[in-house]
Amino acid sequence: MSQQDNTHFLFSAVPSWGHIRSFCILAARIVNENENFVVTIIVAPSMLDKAHGEILAEFRDGVSEQTRQRVRVLSTFQSTAVNPFEVMKQLAETYAAAYQTLSEGKPVTCAVKETVFDAVSAPVAVILDFFALAQFQATRAITGHSIPIMAWVTGHASSRLRFFAPESMGGIGDFGAKVDAEAARTGASPEEIGNKLFNLTEGAIVKIPGLPDMYDYEYFPQKSRVDVPVTMIFKACYTVLKECDGVFMDSAYAFEKESLEAVKLLFSEWKKETYVVGPLLPSGYGTVAQSNRGAVDIEAFLNEMLSKHGKHSVLLISFGTMFWPTAPEYVDEVIEALVEKKFPFIFAVTSPYSQIPDGLAEKVKASGLGMLTRWVPQQFILNHPATGWFLSHCGQNGVTESLASGIPLIAWPFGSDQPSAAAHLTENLNVAFELIEVRTGENGLKPLLRNGRAAKGTREAVGVEIREVIDSCRGQKGKELRENAEEIRTKFAEAWQENGASRKELHTFLAKYANIA
Repeated sequence: MSQQDNTHFLFSAVPSWGHIRSFCILAARIVNENENFVVTIIVAPSMLDKAHGEILAEFRDGVSEQTRQRVRVLSTFQSTAVNPFEVMKQLAETYAAAYQTLSEGKPVTCAVKETVFDAVSAPVAVILDFFALAQFQATRAITGHSIPIMAWVTGHASSRLRFFAPESMGGIGDFGAKVDAEAARTGASPEEIGNKLFNLTEGAIVKIPGLPDMYDYEYFPQKSRVDVPVTMIFKACYTVLKECDGVFMDSAYAFEKESLEAVKLLFSEWKKETYVVGPLLPSGYGTVAQSNRGAVDIEAFLNEMLSKHGKHSVLLISFGTMFWPTAPEYVDEVIEALVEKKFPFIFAVTSPYSQIPDGLAEKVKASGLGMLTRWVPQQFILNHPATGWFLSHCGQNGVTESLASGIPLIAWPFGSDQPSAAAHLTENLNVAFELIEVRTGENGLKPLLRNGRAAKGTREAVGVEIREVIDSCRGQKGKELRENAEEIRTKFAEAWQENGASRKELHTFLAKYANIA
């Protein structure tokens, strides 16, 4: 392919798999649309192999090597750092030089694998994680407004309304401006003011389009063990969203239509076009088996449970790679109940804060009913016929993968976009049970607006609730939730069919920026 023949798109994101995974699928679909399309993806070193794996999962065996090579994944630095903010700094510092090279149509080299990627034309559009302010500023400094920048917005759309929409839409508004004004008034640091304002709750009712009404404190159902620089993050995201040329949302109309329509209205008022392209999962997801990605022990366990306990008998438990309850005894109680009730399970114990007592781990092993593992091929497990339920913190990736598999959920939210997603899953979509007794902290023990329930704050109450939920999973209510999840699975698949909503929106973007009909 000559340099003049191609149409080049560039993507970069902060070092979070939840922000990168879905774009890998979209990149593969973009190059499948036209033989002249090229996508370059710049990520942190720790994300390289995972990104390659996700892209291959989308391509499967049905495309040529030439097509595969038109998705180029690289890192601009070498690093063994584990602190995400340190990695973000390294990525930001090295992105500018790589972008300068790409904007000049020159070859670029992966700093980790030393792969040299051929020269292609300058990008016609740059797609940047809306958390990636440093990359955004570097891009603008080098090419100004001559190359459009699209914001890549992950997470549930309803939470983006809460964090960035004006008060009239139930949002916080311009959080950074509020922090600066209060800091100027009081003389306190923006960081101190930001944490205080973000965590301030008054029992006010929050009304977000597409969500049940909630008290403001319901957005904080758990004690937090991590100090997050909320002022820096909110300012960065708000700046990118206000100054970008357009927005991609990787959520799906079949999941949160009303919230997405409100997001599109918000961004239209900001003079930006919005493209809704979710769900982004490997082609055939939900209908064909997924790769076990080398986890032969997990596949063997699932096959055994299928033989012994039947279809939909296994519960997958995962809080992602960061979250873990601050009341570990609640986790212990859930495990005890599962063993007692003979409810098979696989528990992804992946958080650096995770802790399972040795005695309990031995009890799980002796029961033959459970697996405790540091890593799981989540998509494979959710699509295995033995799997019937997913106990999740309700992050967007997990929710999407679960519903696209027709698997209902048990919600245990912690923060961010998870509490509102749990309310939506239980009240609006009726595809989940939500655990209430696992809530902790001053806010977590207050009553919910939608049903008046309040957690008692005891392990005993957790034990009673989880046993009731297990029984309900096996009863008529569980059957109802599964049927509803199956309906969403079908709608998710339709989004990327020939005339599906998400495919149409991608074509609208390509028609504008790649000049194809």
